[in-house]
Amino acid sequence: MLNLIPRNTILILLYIVLFIIIFSFFTFYMSIRPGKWPAHFTPEILDLEYENVAFKSSDGLKLKGWFLPGKGNNTIIVMHGYPTNKADVLPFSMFLLEKFNVFLFDFRSFGESEGKYTTAGFKEVNDLDGAVSYLKTREDTGNIGALGFSLGGAVAIMNKNENIDAIVSDSAYSNLNNMIESMYRNFYFLKPPFVLLTRIYSKLFFGIDIKDVSPATDIKKKNKSIFIIHGKKDRQIDANEAQILYNANKKTELWIVENAGHGQTYALNKEEYENRVLGFFEKNLS
Repeated sequence: MLNLIPRNTILILLYIVLFIIIFSFFTFYMSIRPGKWPAHFTPEILDLEYENVAFKSSDGLKLKGWFLPGKGNNTIIVMHGYPTNKADVLPFSMFLLEKFNVFLFDFRSFGESEGKYTTAGFKEVNDLDGAVSYLKTREDTGNIGALGFSLGGAVAIMNKNENIDAIVSDSAYSNLNNMIESMYRNFYFLKPPFVLLTRIYSKLFFGIDIKDVSPATDIKKKNKSIFIIHGKKDRQIDANEAQILYNANKKTELWIVENAGHGQTYALNKEEYENRVLGFFEKNLS
């Protein structure tokens, strides 16, 4: 049969296969090791009172964070997106200090925290567990809420810690496999092998199937208060991801921000965002 196929055609097919394997592995490896961004903001620069904090994730990695005392007895954990760090969400968190303490930390492999790889949410739930365990050792934290952006929003939903009483998830994905398919959407007929290989690499590196990294599955089991926020013009994580999360548990609250892209929901709707989020946490953490 091979003798009937021109040699040049066989070579072209081999080159295509090699390209798919090499390119998909390079993309996967760069995705799980995106590098560490420097902290452009600190609470000190913004003249805010804070404590530098070191604690461990539930699986033993040393993580770094900031505890900012606010005008309230309860505490909100604020989690950054991919591939940034706690400094990226600091300006976006300051309004919470009007009513709450704020705790920000770097996920594994980002910022000042330990870790060689990010798993886009799968193991980061252990980082959030560690943050909650640390806060529970303090006497000034009260009840705990979580506000996560993008990666952080997905982690907030997937985490099963019973000490988190309320969750705001901004711009989260519903299933990690959806994100991989979206990443390769412009490769057309080559998309399926790229997605399949990414799933294989995830299994080899981390022992996980990316289809199992699913906030949409976990949100079905949640009986706590959840507020889902998403920009309708988000091109990184489609707004339909928020709709999938809401459809999985219609006891949640959903706010689709008409004019916002990824990371713009707060900046473009500052007053309404602050009022809605503060009101949500005041209602559900009291």
